[in-house]
Amino acid sequence: MLISSIKNHKNILKIFPQLDIVFDFLLKNISSKTADGRYNVTEDIYAVVANSDPKPEEEQLLEAHRKYIDLQYILTNTDNIGWKFLDKSFKIYKRYNKKNDISFYKNKPDIFLKLKKSEFAIFFPEDAHAPLCNLKKVKKCIVKIPKEYLEGE
Repeated sequence: MLISSIKNHKNILKIFPQLDIVFDFLLKNISSKTADGRYNVTEDIYAVVANSDPKPEEEQLLEAHRKYIDLQYILTNTDNIGWKFLDKSFKIYKRYNKKNDISFYKNKPDIFLKLKKSEFAIFFPEDAHAPLCNLKKVKKCIVKIPKEYLEGE
């Protein structure tokens, strides 16, 4: 997992220069005024902008992805996101759905991150996360990046 601010994106590019196209897309095309919907960044990378309703922490499930890395970028308000390192001891709530690239788990997060407007988190396949543990609606952009894109495969 990686957490930062869009203002710090150039430092993130020192670690992951492949994300240049993603940050360029976000800075040029995405704001709090961007309409909800799906946007293609490249043939393999896409972004989803959505206004989402929150759930109480105790009702939100941890989720994880196998195919995609999530870059969750906050556009309005804040998002409290639970996190726990995914391992083989996790209790499955809903088995992996290949079409939607998602599994859900009964485990509880170890920590909660409070991301504010203009901040983002990058969740890798081993990062189980429980987004939207808020008290009010949040608008964010979730960029779905194939894991091979950053692995250099």
